[in-house]
Amino acid sequence: MRQKTGLTLSVATLAQLAAMHGAQAQTAPDAAGAPDKAAPIQEVVVTGTTAKNRTKLESSVAITTVDLAKLEKLAPHSLADSLQQVPGLWVEASGGEVSNNVSPRGLSGGAAFQFISLQEDGLPVIYDGELVDVLMREDVTIKRFEAIRGGTSAILSTNGPAAIVNFISQKGTQKPQGEVKLTVGDYGMVRTEGVYSGPINDDWTYAAGGYYREGKGVRPIGITADHGGQFRLNLTRKLERGELNLSAKYVNDHNTFYLPIPLTNPGNPTGVPGVNPHYGSLDGPDLARITNQTTNGPVTTDLHTGFHVLAKVIGADLQHELGGDWSFRNNARYTRYDVAPHSVFNGPNSYLVRASNRLDPAQSGDVAALLKRFGGTAKLAYAGTGQLINDPSTLNGNGFTTDAVAETRFRSLGHFIDKLSVTNENDKNSFTAGILFASQKLYDDSDYGARIITDVRDQPSRLDIVAVDGNNKILGYLSDKGVLRNGYFYERHKGDLKSLSYFVNDEWKVSNNLRLDAGVRYEVARYDVQDEGVLAAGDDLPGDSLTGGAVIPGALNPDGSDKDNVIANNYMRRAGTGVWTRKQKTIKEASYTAGFNYAFNDHVATYGRYASGTNMPTLYSTDSFVDGASRLSFTEAGVRYISPFWTTSATLFHTKFDNLSFGETNQATGDFRQVFVKTLSTGVELEGVIKPFKQFSLEYVATLQKATINGIDPNAEEAKQNGNQVMRTPNTQVRLIPTLHFGFGDVFLVYSHIGKRFADFENALALPAYHVIDMGAEINIDKKWKLNLKVNNVTNSIGLTEGNPRSGFNQSSNGSLFYARPILGRNATASLSYRF
Repeated sequence: MRQKTGLTLSVATLAQLAAMHGAQAQTAPDAAGAPDKAAPIQEVVVTGTTAKNRTKLESSVAITTVDLAKLEKLAPHSLADSLQQVPGLWVEASGGEVSNNVSPRGLSGGAAFQFISLQEDGLPVIYDGELVDVLMREDVTIKRFEAIRGGTSAILSTNGPAAIVNFISQKGTQKPQGEVKLTVGDYGMVRTEGVYSGPINDDWTYAAGGYYREGKGVRPIGITADHGGQFRLNLTRKLERGELNLSAKYVNDHNTFYLPIPLTNPGNPTGVPGVNPHYGSLDGPDLARITNQTTNGPVTTDLHTGFHVLAKVIGADLQHELGGDWSFRNNARYTRYDVAPHSVFNGPNSYLVRASNRLDPAQSGDVAALLKRFGGTAKLAYAGTGQLINDPSTLNGNGFTTDAVAETRFRSLGHFIDKLSVTNENDKNSFTAGILFASQKLYDDSDYGARIITDVRDQPSRLDIVAVDGNNKILGYLSDKGVLRNGYFYERHKGDLKSLSYFVNDEWKVSNNLRLDAGVRYEVARYDVQDEGVLAAGDDLPGDSLTGGAVIPGALNPDGSDKDNVIANNYMRRAGTGVWTRKQKTIKEASYTAGFNYAFNDHVATYGRYASGTNMPTLYSTDSFVDGASRLSFTEAGVRYISPFWTTSATLFHTKFDNLSFGETNQATGDFRQVFVKTLSTGVELEGVIKPFKQFSLEYVATLQKATINGIDPNAEEAKQNGNQVMRTPNTQVRLIPTLHFGFGDVFLVYSHIGKRFADFENALALPAYHVIDMGAEINIDKKWKLNLKVNNVTNSIGLTEGNPRSGFNQSSNGSLFYARPILGRNATASLSYRF
C-alpha cells in the first residue's frame, strides 16, 4: 500500500510557518473572510440578468459566486470538484480531472452536465454540453465563476434550463500585473501556471496565461497519462462608448479517466484483496496498448494517450453604447476540437467471476467452444509471458477474473455560437431582445471497443484462456493477447446541427423595493445526422456474442479453415456495412419565466420565480432526437440576508424533469432497453457564512431534497419503479468550512456529508451515506508570496459516487463482489504563488 504522509507534513509545515511569520501579521494582507471585507451578497453579478449593476441582494435568481481566491484556497482537483460550492448541484468528481458528472436539483447522477449551460465569458462552451469539462479548464486566468440555479437560465442560454455556470476570465489591465504558481502533489503531480496582464498602448490591453501539468494520478496506473495544459489570450480595446474583447485559447491535454473498481460488502464498502480501494485502478502498463481489429482496420486503445483533447478557440465580444439608453452586444466564438478518449471500461457485475468458474465449460459458453475445437482442459495464462496459472483459486488473493472493454472513441467537431442582443435600460426598466445562433458540424464520431480478460488487482495483467493437454502443452487459444472479442463495440456517426433562438427579457423596477422580470425564448433546432449500419454476430452474422461474426481479413484460409490455433483473431463481433442511414428532424420549443425580488431594506430581500425550459437532444446519434426535447419546469422562492456577521441565502424549490430517457445495454447481447420517465424534486438550498468574530468564520452549503421517479406508464414493466429515489443522487448534502483567521493567513477544515443513494434505477443496490474531511491552510508569507496547503480525504473515507452504470437497471452485487467508483483516497497538495 502506498504510504501517505501529506497530513503529517502539512501540519508540521503549518506550525513552523506560523512561528516564522507570526511577526509579519501587521504587513500581511487582511485574512480572507474577515468581517471588514465586503459581503459576497453585495457583489455585482453579470450572469442571469440583462441589467447592469445588479447586486446579488437585488437579484431574482438563486446565485452563487466563487472568486479566484476561494478556488486557490480550496484547491479543487477538477472543474466539477469546484462546483461543490454551489448548492443544488450533486457533483461526482471521482472520475479524475475530466468527464465527470454534475446533476442539478434532483436530476439523476451520471448525466454529465445535462440541463446545465457551462459558459465561458457569457457564452456556452459547447451548445449541448457534451464533454464540456474536457474543453473548459480552471487555472489562474479565471477571475471567478457565477452559478445560477433555475432562474432565467432557460431564457438567456441554450440547453441550460436548470443552471448556468459562467467562468469569467481575466482581462487586460493598464497597470502591469501577474501571478505565477507552482503546485505539487504527493501523487507525483507537478503543475505550473501563470497569468500576466498589461497595456499594449493607450487603447489596447492584454491578459495571457495558462498551465502545464504532469502527474501519475491519485490512482496511479503505472504510466504518466496526465500531461498537458492550455494557453489563453485576451486582447481588450476600450472604445469611446464600449469595449471590444478578442480571445483565443489552445488546449492540448491528456488525462486518466478513473472507472469503477471491484469492492465487497455494499453496506460497508471494503476493498478486495489485491485492489486498494483508495488508490487502486484496473488500468495498468500491461493494458496500456490493446489492439482491436475493426472494419476500418486495427484501432489501438492507448492509455499513454488517455483522455486526449486538442482544441483551438477564437472569439470576439463587442459591447457598444448606442445612446438614448440603448446598448448593443455581440458575443461570438468558434471552437474546433478533437477528443480521443482511450479507456478500459469495466463490464457489468456479472463479469466478475471466480477464475475456476470462468474456466468451467458448463458455465462459460466460449470455453465450451474452445474445448470442442481443441480438446484438453482449459487454463489461464498470462498473455504477456505465456506462463500458465496452475491454481487460479488463489490468484492475487481473491481468485477472480474479469472481462472488460478496451474502448477508443474519436470525435471531431466544429462549433460556432453567436449571441446578439440589444438592451434599453433606464432607472426603471431594462429590456433586452436578442438572437442566439449555434452551429455544430460533427465530422466524425467513431466508437470502437474490444472485449478483454484480466486478473483482478491493481494495475492488472491481460490473461489468455487456453486449452492444454495432460502435459500442459497449449493446444489452442480462445483469446489473442488478452482480447476475447474484436469489434465488440462499433459505432460511427456524423452530422450537422443548427439552432436559432429568439429571446426577450424585461426587468422592471416597480418601486425602490420591488422588482419584476419576465422572459421568453423560442428555439428552432434542425438536425441532419447519419449513422453507419452495423452487422452483429447472432443477429446478422454467423455465430453468437461470444464467437463468430464478421471474418477479419486474412484470418482464414481459402477453404475457411483457421490459419492458426487462435479463435479470437478470426472474427469481429460487430462490423460496419459502409451504408449510412440519414435522419433529419426539426424541433421547436419555447421557454418562459417570470420572477420577482422584494427588498425589505438593505439587509433582507426575498425572491421567487416560475420557469419552464427545454434541453435539446445531442447530435451524436440519430436515436438521440427521435423523442424530442426534455423539459424542466420549476417553482422557487428564496430569502437573502446580509449583515457584517451573517450572510445567507435560502431557496425552496419544486422541480419537474419530463421526458427523460433511462436506458441499459446488455453487455453480452447488445440488446438495448429504454424507458421514459419524469422526476420530481422538492427541497431547500442553503448557503452562507457566519462571522461571529474576526478570527473565525463558518461557511455552509447544503441541499435537502426529496427526488423521486414518476410518470412511467402504469402498463409498462417498469411501472413498479414509480416512487423510487432517483438513481445516484443523494437527498441530503451538507458542506461546512470552519476557518480560523490569523495574522499570517487562514487554517480551515472542509466537512462534507453525502446521504444515502441508490446505484440503479430499481433501487436494488444502496450506496451508503458517507462523510469526507479535508483540511488546509493559506499562509501569506508576505504581500507577494503565498503558500496554500491542502489535504483531501484526511480519514481515507471510501465514499461511493456511483455503482456500476454498465450493470443496467438492477445492480445487485455478483455474490461477494460488485463494481463501484469510490472517491479519491487521501492526498495532499502544496502551492506556492507569487503575485506582482
